[in-house]
Amino acid sequence: MPDPRPVDLANCPDLEAALEAVNRDLAATLPEAGPMRLMCTPSDDEDIPDQFHAALPDGRWHDGVTHPAAPGIAEAAQETVQAVLWQVWPVCPEHRTGVHADTGADERAVWWCRIGEGHELCEVGELAQTLPGKQRRALRRKERRGKG
Repeated sequence: MPDPRPVDLANCPDLEAALEAVNRDLAATLPEAGPMRLMCTPSDDEDIPDQFHAALPDGRWHDGVTHPAAPGIAEAAQETVQAVLWQVWPVCPEHRTGVHADTGADERAVWWCRIGEGHELCEVGELAQTLPGKQRRALRRKERRGKG
């Protein structure tokens, strides 16, 4: 099997947007992880699809997905965080348990909590909105300082 290679996001705007959304969520809730990169391990067999991986800045990654759509990229990032950093991510603030990448009713990539009947936590890329007020305000101040 070939080595993973970086995905040329300039030619894949949907993948670029999906990765940017995941990286916004990481920056808001797990900034020490750093922004992820999207990698692809091409298949040697035309019957087996390429594998896409969300890699940490140091190149470590875990598992992969064959469907490089927004929920798949979020799932790959979640797998990497959990397997490499040994951290449950992201977490539902109401139930204090891990959530899962899924597709919402309108085909948006969402973080979904499966506790009870289940509920949508938020759209992938919008985890900052789920933070408690003090943390959310601190994050906004940090973002403003970074832009100034």
